[in-house]
Amino acid sequence: MDIPADLLPGSYLWSTAAIYVLFLLVAVLTAPWSKIIDNEASHVYFGAIILLIVLWIMRGGIQRGFDYHLLGVTFLCLMFEWQFALFAVTIVLAITTWQGPAGWQAFGINALIMAVVPVLFTRVFLYVCQRKLPHNFFIYVFVNAFLAGALSILLAGLASAFIQHQAGVHPVDSISNNFLLILPMLMFGEGFLNGALISLAVAFKPRWVATFHDHWYLQGK
Repeated sequence: MDIPADLLPGSYLWSTAAIYVLFLLVAVLTAPWSKIIDNEASHVYFGAIILLIVLWIMRGGIQRGFDYHLLGVTFLCLMFEWQFALFAVTIVLAITTWQGPAGWQAFGINALIMAVVPVLFTRVFLYVCQRKLPHNFFIYVFVNAFLAGALSILLAGLASAFIQHQAGVHPVDSISNNFLLILPMLMFGEGFLNGALISLAVAFKPRWVATFHDHWYLQGK
């Protein structure tokens, strides 16, 4: 879903880069650093980053601007909280930008699409579900991991398509007949990936999952 820099005007590139820097600064200032300091947590965190790098390298494409791959961002957000998910995706995107065709000028806009949009959606969706729905293990896995993952990649894909349409890169017909037809399949794959990873984590190592609370989802159930 990353957009090559030469497809967009400079105003899009620099304005989105400034917005992304602001989000990154807020994340640095509010991150619960104590949760990632010990050796076990840091090993799990960097292991997840390596997994994400492999996932992002495995990509397909329809035409320029319409490359696609699974994100895995919902998993990161649930595992480590939104700030560390944002840091992780920044590292992954830096590596894929370095070895890919998008170009560093497009780093900010691609980070907004593939990091900020799914991270913020996952965290807000979790907040709403924790307050409006029963605290149930299956709701956490199927709603906050599977469904949130599917919706997060849908939003990221729509954001990419909208930006490219507004910038005059692709007409509506091209977007509808090509990229939007792929999104339902990506949604299922993304939902399954995040749901499976989170269900395994909470089943075997629930202490690794920052947003999973035993006294909410397990005790007394």
